[in-house]
Amino acid sequence: MIKTIIFDIGGVLIGYDWTAYMMKEFNNNEALVERIKENVFGNHKWDEVDRGVLTDDELLASFTKDAPDIKDEITHFWETCGDALWQYDFAKDWIKELKARGYQVLYLSNWSYHLRKLAAKQMDFLPLLDGGVFSCEEKLIKPDHAIYERILEKYNLKPEECVFIDDSERNVIGARECGLYAVHAKDKNHDIAVSELEALLNQ
Repeated sequence: MIKTIIFDIGGVLIGYDWTAYMMKEFNNNEALVERIKENVFGNHKWDEVDRGVLTDDELLASFTKDAPDIKDEITHFWETCGDALWQYDFAKDWIKELKARGYQVLYLSNWSYHLRKLAAKQMDFLPLLDGGVFSCEEKLIKPDHAIYERILEKYNLKPEECVFIDDSERNVIGARECGLYAVHAKDKNHDIAVSELEALLNQ
């Protein structure tokens, strides 16, 4: 029987659109935006943001190393990227409704110290949850099995009594490999996530 529901945050409870935000900030300069994205997100650099091992200065240095001519633009994005995020209008109600039905509700998210600070307002649902695990605190990122095992250990959970919801297929696969039920919020589609979750809860 399912007792615990574990949410990813980005793409499940919070929306984001890096490209749209950068296009707005940089006057629809598509070539510039693509260069910023390549240097910030390429070669899994953002994984190191979420892992929480490097300092802000070290991260910025890695982003600008191969693009010193756009250092100011990359720095601007880094310092304001929280503005690219918004809380889904259903987030709080979804959490409250599941808790009212008696489920323990947790989070397990690849999330950085930096965005926790910049997007505090968008994440004001955190006190509604019963706890959780951020990648930056554990120095682990999904889909590493160790981070799923960490939340199971921290809250004394049995994997077969948990459902994990994530918009990333590889993270869903990682959860299933650790024995959890998992729902893929494909294309960040809330209706799909709710439908698949309820099917698991009612089985």
